[in-house]
Amino acid sequence: MHNPWLDIPLADYEAHMALPTVGQAQLIAHELDVLVRTYSPNSVAIIGCAGGNGFDCAVGTSVSRVVGVDINPQYIERARERYEGRTPGLELHIADIQASERLFDPVDLIYVALVLEYVDLARTMSVLKSHCDTNGVLAVLSQLPHERMAHVSPSPYNSLQLLAPGMRLTSQEELQRQAGYAGFAPLHSRTVVATGGKRLRIDEFRTGVRADPGAS
Repeated sequence: MHNPWLDIPLADYEAHMALPTVGQAQLIAHELDVLVRTYSPNSVAIIGCAGGNGFDCAVGTSVSRVVGVDINPQYIERARERYEGRTPGLELHIADIQASERLFDPVDLIYVALVLEYVDLARTMSVLKSHCDTNGVLAVLSQLPHERMAHVSPSPYNSLQLLAPGMRLTSQEELQRQAGYAGFAPLHSRTVVATGGKRLRIDEFRTGVRADPGAS
């Protein structure tokens, strides 16, 4: 099946996300910065990295290796143009994270921002676990339902509406259940609000013991 992310120009995506009525580009970068300063990882992977939003937060910190993954080759190429030579230990990979057994050596921190809404959750969690180091951290930024706002905010950048049919918001219960099956244990959860008014949830996990899917 063709992935709609391949049809959205990076310029449209970045402009849409930066609009004050959306305000999610700034939030994504800010929360990555918070995570780096909280956990002081040596290595970080950003899944769905687009053009590299947030890469700068690694400069001058404990991070010596930054891995970016995106399904769109044009996004990855633009990230390379922007950040190669500026971001420590930069690795960039073109891949569908739900279909990749091993893309890169495991990292201390994996950041997945507004990606799990478009993938098979169980499959993706399993893949993420294989890329997370022992005692590593997985941080997931998810969009919460809003009674008055569309899942994909309207904007002048109409290409973003290609995402709406395949977008599926994930409940915290489902996220935690699938994370547990994959081998992650919950750490923290909190809610943040973008400038556009949408509420998002940040769930943090640490590699732990795999749960039994058949357990009650």
